[in-house]
Amino acid sequence: MIITFLFCVFCTGIVFVLSAHDAYALRVSLKRVVFEGPKRSEILTIINNTGEEQTYRLGWRKYKMDEYKSLKAVDENGDDSGVLWADDMVRFAPRRVTIPAGGSQQIRLLLRRPSDLQTAEYRSHLWIVTETKPEKFDIQTDSKDGQAIKLAVQPAISLPVFVRNGALQASASISDAKLTRTGGGLKASFVLNREGNESIYGDFDFICTDSGQNKVLKQVRGISVYPEISKRYLDFDIGLGPETATSCNSVNILYRADPDDPEFKGKTLAQSTVTLSN
Repeated sequence: MIITFLFCVFCTGIVFVLSAHDAYALRVSLKRVVFEGPKRSEILTIINNTGEEQTYRLGWRKYKMDEYKSLKAVDENGDDSGVLWADDMVRFAPRRVTIPAGGSQQIRLLLRRPSDLQTAEYRSHLWIVTETKPEKFDIQTDSKDGQAIKLAVQPAISLPVFVRNGALQASASISDAKLTRTGGGLKASFVLNREGNESIYGDFDFICTDSGQNKVLKQVRGISVYPEISKRYLDFDIGLGPETATSCNSVNILYRADPDDPEFKGKTLAQSTVTLSN
């Protein structure tokens, strides 16, 4: 399975989604790398989906999860409390690759687990970025003067790498769920809670349950809670069609583990049914 990443650029509060050509320029074969049990190696494939030869650099980045803003970069002197890093234990090669148009390159990751490693989950992020000079393009804003913003975008991927050691466990629950009506549909707000000493990651289904129906209204993929926090505050807009807009007052929020999770393998981790607030 090949994983494709979409890239967004955030500038002065405006979100710009790249064109399909740019968005699919860099692809990888895994969503994440997990070392646990006897596993000591993994193969990651990088795919150059552009029409030109590309050179990519690979390195480690450190990110810490926030209850509200997902991941935040941790610099050399930043606060990394609560996170145990994996990059000292994991080696990868090559660190720089040149891939022809439409070609691919395998990256081999090797784990060297210390004999005295404490029971815990360790994590770092593998950063893959193209060396090609970013192409500039104009984005027209909604401002009255019609000014355009010139952006230079350089596609990159941050891939989490986990090392799990010892007997770890985690469970999830959903609390404080609220459903409100918006101009274009519904908005679901809730808290995703995590207990235990390892990460949870999975996908959300928002299912209308009115009058016995079981209609999936929205799906959100790749929502995680890492060990440095115990909960995340989440909210999602749910668009509705003309017929559903007047008939859906109750939504089941279903959180399933990623099918590729070696432990939970797509199992339902948490769910909560919420009724439309007046």
